[in-house]
Amino acid sequence: MTTGRMRVRRLQALMTIGLCVGVSGRGCGQVPASARSSQPPLLTVRVHGTVTDSASKQPLRNADVQLMRAGQPVAATTTDPLGRYALAGMEPGVYVLMVVRIGFRPVARSVALVPGDTTVEIILVPAALMLDSIVVGAVAPPPAVDGHTGDQVFQAGTYHGAPATTTSEIVQQALAGAARAPTGEVHIRGQHGEFTYYVDGVPVPQGISGGLAELFAPAVVDRIEFQTGGWDAEYGDRNTAVIKVDTRIPIGRLAVEGSADDGSFGAAGQSLFAGGNAGRLGFVVSATRRVTDMWHDPVMQAPGTGEPLNFHNAGQDLFGFGKLQYVAGPRDFLTFDVNLSHTQFEVPFDSSGGLVSDDRQVERGAYASLAWHRALGDRLADGQFFLALYGRSSGLVYTPGAEDTPQFVFYPDTVRYSVREDRRSSTTGAKVDWLFPAMGALRLKTGVDGSIVDGHERFATVDSAGHGGPAVDAPVHGGDLGIYVEGVIQPSPWWEIRPGLRYDLHAAPLAGTATQLSPRLKVSLFPGPQTTVWMYYGRLFVPSPVEDFHVLAAAGQGGQGGLPTYPERDHFIEAGLVHRFVAAGTSLKVDAYHKWSTPAVDDNTLPGTALTATVNVARIRITGIESVVEVRPAGSLGGYLNVALSHAYAHGPITGGFSPSVYPSGWYDLDHDQRLSIVGSVSDEHPQWYASVTGIFGSGLTNGNPSAGTTGLGLFDFNAAVKVPPSFIVNGSAGTTIRVFGRAVRPQFFVENLFNLNYVLKGAFTSGPSMGRPRSLTVRLDVVT
Repeated sequence: MTTGRMRVRRLQALMTIGLCVGVSGRGCGQVPASARSSQPPLLTVRVHGTVTDSASKQPLRNADVQLMRAGQPVAATTTDPLGRYALAGMEPGVYVLMVVRIGFRPVARSVALVPGDTTVEIILVPAALMLDSIVVGAVAPPPAVDGHTGDQVFQAGTYHGAPATTTSEIVQQALAGAARAPTGEVHIRGQHGEFTYYVDGVPVPQGISGGLAELFAPAVVDRIEFQTGGWDAEYGDRNTAVIKVDTRIPIGRLAVEGSADDGSFGAAGQSLFAGGNAGRLGFVVSATRRVTDMWHDPVMQAPGTGEPLNFHNAGQDLFGFGKLQYVAGPRDFLTFDVNLSHTQFEVPFDSSGGLVSDDRQVERGAYASLAWHRALGDRLADGQFFLALYGRSSGLVYTPGAEDTPQFVFYPDTVRYSVREDRRSSTTGAKVDWLFPAMGALRLKTGVDGSIVDGHERFATVDSAGHGGPAVDAPVHGGDLGIYVEGVIQPSPWWEIRPGLRYDLHAAPLAGTATQLSPRLKVSLFPGPQTTVWMYYGRLFVPSPVEDFHVLAAAGQGGQGGLPTYPERDHFIEAGLVHRFVAAGTSLKVDAYHKWSTPAVDDNTLPGTALTATVNVARIRITGIESVVEVRPAGSLGGYLNVALSHAYAHGPITGGFSPSVYPSGWYDLDHDQRLSIVGSVSDEHPQWYASVTGIFGSGLTNGNPSAGTTGLGLFDFNAAVKVPPSFIVNGSAGTTIRVFGRAVRPQFFVENLFNLNYVLKGAFTSGPSMGRPRSLTVRLDVVT
């Protein structure tokens, strides 16, 4: 088993450069510099095939396929949902085709490629003890860097986060340009909540805006691909980050995993996971429960000591997930996903920073999807058809504490109110994609994604004397439609053009119907087998939430109505480079970007509550530089370093929702602007044990003082006067795997904020203040059959 793990590690150490071919139809080819000549195009040399499980005879998705020559990577890809792979752009000759999938023995096969198509079918054999959830030595820590696109990839089997870590916190630690935010949220590239989940290839509609609950428990995740730039026209909506999640199905007929943990601040959790893959049918059922006495980050400091004040801060999360996958034939693949969640928590929240509220909030959510993948031929180049039906339902009930001091004001009224909210929203939609058969150096794809939103909004207010104020009880309707066409043009193995055009339509109450035609263009150069350079321009369209307080904004009594929130319209440019230092087992990614929005969509928090209302900011500018260094040598040590320098700043009035009557003048930093974010991690991985340390540095979010004249607009103007002090925390974990009566038992220990540093996460500006969490310890026990 140790030898097999080392083979996997060596393969993973090299699988960061090459070609990406999958359900999106991506593809590129790279050849060594020595192979370049004036000879006929090398695109006529192709290798393709299918990777299957020897036990179930079923195709394996997300198997890593690498083509090597003279010990260097030439091209790489991952298999699609039907287990297919394709690589192109090589010169004729003898190569080594290497295939790896966690839980299987790696395969290395010598292949002789000749002009035309070469088919190589791969069968992987399950490896004893290499169960999905207990592999600690197969690969190095996240993130992986795709050598063609620069996208980062998270592998759940290599992650060693604490049991209470949420999906949002995983994103913050694994993705360059992501900064930790209050209430467990994440700010990506200086934006607030502008990301969209795709689960098993299907878009997940946004839930109730302003909700604080997570979409699902991390226990169901197999692999996550992060796309933060270079978007094809297929991707619209909130695409500062497109987060593509593949959920896992265990190997074999039946696997059962159970875990329990206990930790500081009353934190405890239980999880049960069962699934299998027998014959054509695979399934998963998962249930997770989490409780804690510190659900939120604390919002205040204790007088005199500066320590976080943990008041009225308990919570409980319940998650359920189920998945069925069915392989109907060599060209047809179906998946059905369903997820349920219920979160209830106390809210010690006050956006003014002066009072502590003892409110309560309950959130319920559900989503389901049914997807059909239809291959149009035996090869990826033959194209495919994709159809998905999806739906999401969510609700939020917010109840103010009986002793709360009213703080919310309907401008220009001066009476202060406490706020009660009950909102529901449901979205139903369909997505259809058609990838045309390849026509020489050209591939085309087109598709439609449309959804309808229905909701109901109940909003009530009461003053300090118990008298009712403005209230609304009304339905909300709207929807979105996106139509796109995109292409991949690769006339040479050394460069590629990806043009695209997208049309968006957004309908929302009061805001009416908004449309935009958005061109996209990405040009990639491949000067060598270890290097990719790309440049990108995209016009972006970000719709505002349909159900977000729009009805009340129009129905406020006494002329107190606000303005609707309109969609965000962006221009985005980016340039980047990925290079692989093969001898050192190291990958380097560097990119720079600039985004300007007119208007932009943001949100602010209603004073005295945890509720948010979406607003427009007249102008927002975001500039950033990011770097990822990934070290994956052949030994047991591995690690990565994410460094991001960005500046998110705004100008002009804030309108929509219940925006303040007095706006910051001049340019000002957004409250989700953290200039410098650094995450570094090192792991020592062995077949029976592991140890991992992660450090997280933040130069400080806005402290609530956006005074005119204090904001320098340069990327290196840190504007320390309007930022909280920098912070650096260290997290660690260790675990071992033993066999007990034929079962794998894995005890683990986690520590967060190892040195128990007191720090302010952010000050009060358009949302509430927040303190960093004190040191917490957790012990967890996993049992796998």
